[in-house]
Order: sequence, then C-alpha cells, then structure tokens
Amino acid sequence: MWNPLPALKRQSTVAVLWQVGARILEALGADEQALRWIDRAMRLDPRQATLHLHATRLCLKRGRLDRAILHWKKVAGEQGKTSLLYWLNRTNQRAFNASRLIQKTGTYSLEEKEKSPPSPGKQRKNSLARFRDLFRRRSDTLPLDEIGVQLLEIGRAEQALALFRQVQLCQGASPELYLNMGLAASKLGRHEEALKYYQRAQAGGLNNVEIMNNKGYSLSHLGRYEEAIACYELAREMCPGDATILTNLASCYQRAQLYQKALSCYENALLCCSSDATTLNNYALCLDETGRHEEALQLYNRALALEPDNRTLMLNKAACLLKLKRYDESMAICDQILARQPGCSETWGMRGNVLNEMGRTSEAVECYNRALGLFRE
Repeated sequence: MWNPLPALKRQSTVAVLWQVGARILEALGADEQALRWIDRAMRLDPRQATLHLHATRLCLKRGRLDRAILHWKKVAGEQGKTSLLYWLNRTNQRAFNASRLIQKTGTYSLEEKEKSPPSPGKQRKNSLARFRDLFRRRSDTLPLDEIGVQLLEIGRAEQALALFRQVQLCQGASPELYLNMGLAASKLGRHEEALKYYQRAQAGGLNNVEIMNNKGYSLSHLGRYEEAIACYELAREMCPGDATILTNLASCYQRAQLYQKALSCYENALLCCSSDATTLNNYALCLDETGRHEEALQLYNRALALEPDNRTLMLNKAACLLKLKRYDESMAICDQILARQPGCSETWGMRGNVLNEMGRTSEAVECYNRALGLFRE
C-alpha cells in the first residue's frame, strides 16, 4: 500500500526552506521578494500557522492591510480578526480615515443605472462639451490631479489616467494619486492594473475604506473572491452602516456561493437603504439561486417600481417567472423590451428559453439565431 507520509514530509521540509529564505530576504530589506517566497511555502504547507504569521507581518510592512487580515484569520479565526483591527486602529489611525470618491460599484449582474438615457451621439456631444468646459474654466485654478478627479466623475477615465500619469512624471506619486490611478484603471475594466496601483497606495500608508472597497471590487472581477471578501469585510469594519459596502460584500459572498452570509448582508444593506434598486436586484438574484423564486419575484417588483425601464431588472424578472413556469408573463416582458430595442440579443436569448420550455422548438431556434446574429430576413 502506498504511504503518503514521506511525500508530505518532503513538502513540509521544502516549505521550511522557503520560509528560511524569506527570513533572510526580509533581513536584507527585500520584503516583497520575501512575501513571494512565503507564498510558495504556503502552497506547499497551507495549514502551517507560522507561515501565515510571517505573511501577516510582511503584509503589514508592505501596507497590505486586507491581506494581513486574511492571513491572520487563518491563524486566529474569525474572532481573532477583531483584536488585530483594534491594534491597528490604535497604532495607525490614518488607516481608518475615509476619503472622497467612493465608487458605487461591485454590483452583481446589474448594468449601470440608466434613467432616460440620451442617444449615443447626444451623450458624446454632452460629454465633450463638459470636458471642454472643465478645462476652459478650471485648468488655470485647479491642480492637474484635481482635474483628473473631475474627469473621472464625468466618465472620461482614459483621459483621467493619462493626466494622472503626467502628474506622476512631473511631480512624483503620492498614495492618493495611486488610488485615483487605480480607480481610473478599474473604470476601464483593467483590474490587474488597478490592483498594482492600489498596492502602491497601500505601501505608501493609505488603507482607508475607499481603497478597500475598490480593491475588493477589482479582486471580485478577477474571481479572487477570498481576497475580495477580506477587503470588503475590512471596509465594513471601517464604515459599518454603508449600504454600498454591505451590498458589495453580499454580492461577493454570493459569487463565492456563501449564500447565508450573502442573504444576511443584503438584509442589513436594505435596513440602511430600503429604496436601492441595485441591492434589491442582487438580493433577488441570491434568493433566485437558492430556489426562493416567489420571494425573489417580490423584490424584482420592488426594484422595477423604482426603475421601471431598467432592462437588466426586467430580464432578471423574466428569468424568475420562467422558473415559476409563468411563461406568458415572461414572454410579455421580452416582447415589451423588443418593442423598444429590437436588436437586443439578451432578450432574444431569453425569449428563446421561454419558447423552448413551452415546447415550441422551431420558434426557439429562430430566437437563438437572432440572439447570435445569424437571422436573415
């Protein structure tokens, strides 16, 4: 019979060697390299508490408060997290100071809110006009990084990031500048790049609720849910009553299939803000995934009362009705959307699903062809 013990002992021995090397690198001041070596040791021996303690110390030295919490929890459990937070709060008050520009992001399967959106041409024209006006009136009075923040606020993330890089070259980088560069990269969907900027901001001593919320958002988009949850939980500790952070944390729990924690977070978020369509939609999706379709339907109706023309909400409700076998109502929602947006591929796909469930296969195939752009008149 094969004995696994010798292989496990070899792994443990190699892990010790990696840790010894990490200690030497740390003594030489190469903390980042030391952290990488500790990571390698933990891959070989993930339950070794001393490795997680070493990683906690290195992460704190590098300013990565969220990762420090993550490793500390491996050693001390959920309850131990509180003691570490208390110590950090006593020794580093700056980490718990909130700042502006908190993104309301991290939503789960919900597009950005669109209330009577202008046509693309008009939207471009309005955005460019605001862009020109911004520089005409303020470029002589505001610093460049402040203008970059203004550009972010009007949705011109590419120009904002270019401006932040110019500030970095001319004036050097501050933790706050790295944070704004991370926000811009995140808005452009470049989450790996955003994480690098957030880590530089943290290394400079910036560990506030804003950076935790947005770092969690990027980690969640990259599928790194355990790390994202650590960020969001820390943001919640810093700002307990913030509905956006609670919704972000809940949606991350949901993606990690930790449904009970997700449902509890959504309930708390709605206690803070009962009229937020994003939270209502996300909560409904979570109920839907756990088979509580009737309760989910009630929440979709509440969300649609707030945003009646939100297409994603409508499609989510149609999918819920389909699960309840209320085919006619689901079909009616699809037809309502297609009357306004005949080329909406998502809606054609949903309509195909309804028809397929009804046994109308040939009509379903036609809808799927339209969804895939294969239909010819």
